[in-house]
Amino acid sequence: MISTPLRRYGAMILMLLTYAFSGGTFAKTHTTASDIARITATSNKKVSSKQEYSRNSDLSSALPDLRKYPSGTPRKKAFLRTVMPYITSQNAAITADRNWLISKQYTSQWSPAERSRLKDITKRYKISWSGNTRRVPWNKLLERVDIIPDSMIATMAAAESGWGTSKLARNNNNLFGMKCAKGRCNNAPGKVKGYSQFGSVKESVNAYVVNLNTHPAYASFRKSRAQLRKADQEVTATAMIHKLEGYSTKGSSYNNFLFSMYQDNQRLIAAHM
Repeated sequence: MISTPLRRYGAMILMLLTYAFSGGTFAKTHTTASDIARITATSNKKVSSKQEYSRNSDLSSALPDLRKYPSGTPRKKAFLRTVMPYITSQNAAITADRNWLISKQYTSQWSPAERSRLKDITKRYKISWSGNTRRVPWNKLLERVDIIPDSMIATMAAAESGWGTSKLARNNNNLFGMKCAKGRCNNAPGKVKGYSQFGSVKESVNAYVVNLNTHPAYASFRKSRAQLRKADQEVTATAMIHKLEGYSTKGSSYNNFLFSMYQDNQRLIAAHM
């Protein structure tokens, strides 16, 4: 019989031999305090980066200071990268509403959700509707619920804001020179007085599109667009810029300036659509 001390001594030798042969593996798999600290720091850094990216993404909805870009093509590209996503998104939403209206024009069955959607559209486009689905003002709806060509919006934004560098654009996020209605001006400190103020580029684009699609001053513009639709022709910047009346006191010379600016930058604008 092996005595207890000998058994203990043998077990100790066995443990030492095992550790000696598998020491490399232990060294690779064992996590030290310094390893934990390093992993934690890396993880925190990744989380911090994601949070910072999220914050920057939120802030990017406001117009950045584009004066830091050299004038000419670099600044134009930076401007278009900033505004075009909001322009295309706005027109995509309008197209979805228009297509839905067309699909419902000759239907007699309306669900509560569809009635609610129609009510919302008529409200946004400032059209009176009694709620009777048999008496929907289709002609007026389809005349107003329609796109402004992407490249036309981009050209007007560039022209009115000096490619995003004007004081009005920088301080008010106002890209289109839109004045505020009498008695509704929010003359906050640091803002350009007498002009509309927007919290973001998106708000500015949306307000401009709503203005052209609803204001009585642009009724002839909408009529011309409806005529193109009726003739099954595409609504393009080339077709519509000269149809815009009343936007500037300069009259037709303003339209000529816009059209010339559009032609000069047509390829650059198209590359960002």
